[in-house]
Amino acid sequence: MTGVALDRPVMASRLGVRRGLRRTLRLAPLLFLPGAVGCFATRGDVRVLQGDIATVRADLMRSQQEHRDALAKVAASLQVVSDSLARVGARTVSIQGDARGDMRAIRDQLLQLQQLLGQNQATIARLRAEMEARTNALAAQQQAPPVGTPPAGAPPAGTVPPGTVAPPAGSSATGTVPPAGGARPDSSVPAANQPGPNQLYTAGLDLLRRGSTATARATFQELLLTYPQFDLAADAQFYIAESLEREKNTAAAETAYAAVVATYPTANIAPRALYRRGLMVLEKGNTAQAKQLLEQVIAKYPRSDEATLAADRLKTIR
Repeated sequence: MTGVALDRPVMASRLGVRRGLRRTLRLAPLLFLPGAVGCFATRGDVRVLQGDIATVRADLMRSQQEHRDALAKVAASLQVVSDSLARVGARTVSIQGDARGDMRAIRDQLLQLQQLLGQNQATIARLRAEMEARTNALAAQQQAPPVGTPPAGAPPAGTVPPGTVAPPAGSSATGTVPPAGGARPDSSVPAANQPGPNQLYTAGLDLLRRGSTATARATFQELLLTYPQFDLAADAQFYIAESLEREKNTAAAETAYAAVVATYPTANIAPRALYRRGLMVLEKGNTAQAKQLLEQVIAKYPRSDEATLAADRLKTIR
């Protein structure tokens, strides 16, 4: 009986323990529920934040792509504009090259025309000189009496008039003794034996072409002094200046070219003299004066070939 009585309390305590354990087990989910709920709420927020970040990233990537597309369109437009400008530039360069080539061709043609005109003028002057020489020779022949012909009123040859003494041996038939040193030309023959203006002009050109500048200049100076009204006097003055230029006497040559324009302003060779003077001044480095002279060529002689050359040269002067 005692053993049975003792087993009851033990069994009761055991039952109590079992009941406590059961309660604890029942309450355990309730104890851990707040922590679990807190953990689940934090993960959700993270997921929402991650979604927002992904959305922002997508928006940024889309915006960047749009910017890249816009930049690509702008670059393509700039490329098109650049290509157009390059074509325009190439066309401009081509036009400028063509214009320069045309101007060079025109300048060469003008120089050729000047050379041809100079040759024709020289040929005409030579023909005039030949005609002048023949005219002078013919005039001298007509004025000089034939050899052996006695003057008018003289007795026939070999007869001595009454009361006169026969001329001594070695004297002339007219009774005059020839002067010492040989016979002189008849004073009645004009100075036509001297060269005329065309002969002097042609001789001066020939000397200048052969390089005898000093002799050519002296010939032209004699022409101007003897025949100041000669129709090629302006050309003679121009060639005097050219002879000085060939001798590198620039100061005297410039003065001589200026004399052509000052003395013969309407002569055909005047614009050429003014243009040559402008080039000489330009070679000396006086750009301002050279511009003035070239502009004078255009202003005074606008229809001359030198006006075209002067305009072309002015474009190269800075």
